[in-house]
Amino acid sequence: DELMAYLEQDRERVNDVLAWWKEKQDVFPRLSRMAMDYQCVPATSVDVERAFSQGRILLSHIRNRLSAESTRSLLCLGAWFKADLVQTNDIIVASKLPELKKLEDSNTNHAMDLESN
Repeated sequence: DELMAYLEQDRERVNDVLAWWKEKQDVFPRLSRMAMDYQCVPATSVDVERAFSQGRILLSHIRNRLSAESTRSLLCLGAWFKADLVQTNDIIVASKLPELKKLEDSNTNHAMDLESN
């Protein structure tokens, strides 16, 4: 079990938690993904205000057609990109995944339904 293997490890000092999880993503794929999700949450209100500002800019550019979940995902992805945890090629490859295409089509249809009402 991945969690038990992690908990049984010797503790080590880490200066950059995100870099540590990126380094360990092959050993702990699920835990590293969860850790990166949780660690991208800002520790100060300054970062939160900056994220809201970026969210407003993002939403105004696409005319509010993204769901709250998609907006959060894009902001988190942006934070990972700035921290050099993902590369441009990773984003391009992920954007071509069939599950993402289905989700994108579903969101587009939902936005069209809202506009017609």
